[in-house]
Amino acid sequence: MRLYFYSWFCLLFTIAHASGQTSFNLSQSIPLPAIGGDAPYNVTSGLIDSDEYVDIVVGTSVGNSVFWLKNDTTGNFILQTTPLSSTMNSVGGVAIADVNNDGNNDVIATSYFDGKLVWFQNDGAGNFSAETVISSTLDGAGQIYAEDMDGNSTLDLAVSAYLGNEVVWFSNNGTGSFGGKNIINNTIVKPGAFAIDDMDGDGDIDAVIANSIDYGTPNDSRVELFYNDGTGAFTADVNPVADDTKDYIFSIMVADVDNDANLDILVTDLEGDPSWFKRTPVAPGIATYDETILSTSIANPACLDFRDLDNDSLEDFVLSSATAGPGNDIVWFKNDGLGGFGSETVIDNTQSQAYTFTFADFDLDNDIDIASVAYNDDKINIFINQFYTLSLENNAMTQIGIFPNPSSGKLYFKGLNSSIMISVYDILGKEILKTKLEHSQSLDVSNMTKGVYFLTLHDQKLTFKFIKE
Repeated sequence: MRLYFYSWFCLLFTIAHASGQTSFNLSQSIPLPAIGGDAPYNVTSGLIDSDEYVDIVVGTSVGNSVFWLKNDTTGNFILQTTPLSSTMNSVGGVAIADVNNDGNNDVIATSYFDGKLVWFQNDGAGNFSAETVISSTLDGAGQIYAEDMDGNSTLDLAVSAYLGNEVVWFSNNGTGSFGGKNIINNTIVKPGAFAIDDMDGDGDIDAVIANSIDYGTPNDSRVELFYNDGTGAFTADVNPVADDTKDYIFSIMVADVDNDANLDILVTDLEGDPSWFKRTPVAPGIATYDETILSTSIANPACLDFRDLDNDSLEDFVLSSATAGPGNDIVWFKNDGLGGFGSETVIDNTQSQAYTFTFADFDLDNDIDIASVAYNDDKINIFINQFYTLSLENNAMTQIGIFPNPSSGKLYFKGLNSSIMISVYDILGKEILKTKLEHSQSLDVSNMTKGVYFLTLHDQKLTFKFIKE
């Protein structure tokens, strides 16, 4: 088994849909090039070219390269054989974001052994410039997030440095020009996995950081939450999330697991079962944490995330495997809507070391699909969700709809006789709006960027795709 003793992250997206059953079809197994394609270890998805279909970016740890795969508008992908870069010394992380605010998504990447954080400018058609170096002093550079860390409405970059024992962020002036390194934390030894979000609801981005010190040494990992004061300065929660109770934390994310309006913390332990920590705020800067463990057949859990796979408006647990050889590689646990989760259901058992995965609606059919990397196989695997949604024309029970579609101003609803709670998601599954409307009210979409969106009616468990002109 080829395994670097540091953690990688899983950059994923979520979206809600109507209720039903789901299964996944392995639609493509895409080999990476012999030169540059060895050991894919991180993957993400986003819009790269000028169409409305989500593309994929992958980084290789032994091949030292960054590639992108174009969605052909049917959910099939075409590998662009010319890499964005082939000179990074073990790609540690990849991300997609509009770094220079020109309306085109760029690609950001880190290299583990030469400590670099770089970005590649996209012309909007999937043609990329040479790398622009932001920093070359991040020893063991890995995971990347693009978020506004200091409240000035520009996309900054937060990065982990495993060997440098720090998690840091770089301020963006809005044009892709970055300042020096700012510390989120440098007291946690060997921080492998981290997540960022507004944990305390005060409008700024906080950080949850975990360390992974020695593979094979029990109970030496720690998880802590750091609160942002709004300017990019961070203070640790009085209580650790977990203190020397986990073995080797591989990934971490945050989500409201139990629907109590507080973000909880999800972790995978490479040597044990995944779990989530219920976060209960008790005072500013102080919370308590209670762990719930999920039992899995996967011997070495890699990435864990929280996705609505069966379109019932309830997020489910999804887990990937770092195990080489036979065994289950992607599994999920159905949310029962009562605060618990069903037994493990297998999505795939054909890969070898499916370290990371990414989620998006690749074929624009209103359900979530999966792309994963197979580290030992040097492949990208695409799993298309086979969820079946009844059309409104054939659904005699609910004659509910939206109009006009496309719309440039307002969306109106038909077939409703009570107030509704709705969410609007962009094509990557990011919730951009959640509100309650009376049944006679319209939804103003005039300020949204042109493109494809999904609108979910929570109580009715229905989702509609609409186009903003």
